[in-house]
Amino acid sequence: MFGKTHLNVMSKNIISPCIDRCFTDGEKCPSCGRTNEEVGEWFYAGEERKQEILKNCVKRLDPVAYDNWEEQYEWKVQDSE
Repeated sequence: MFGKTHLNVMSKNIISPCIDRCFTDGEKCPSCGRTNEEVGEWFYAGEERKQEILKNCVKRLDPVAYDNWEEQYEWKVQDSE
């Protein structure tokens, strides 16, 4: 489940899992899997906490959403390099 994206979790600068398709189902964003609390926390979280959020949020995505997220996130990571 963690293709190349898993490697990005271990990098020094964790890139937000947001893929600009944000909305909430009342509990989490179906596009990135973060809870509403994690979305708000992201800007203030340290790198260790960001790694934890990234590892956990993708586990909340259904397989189709995960595949879409992984593709979009990889593009985002490449653009930031």
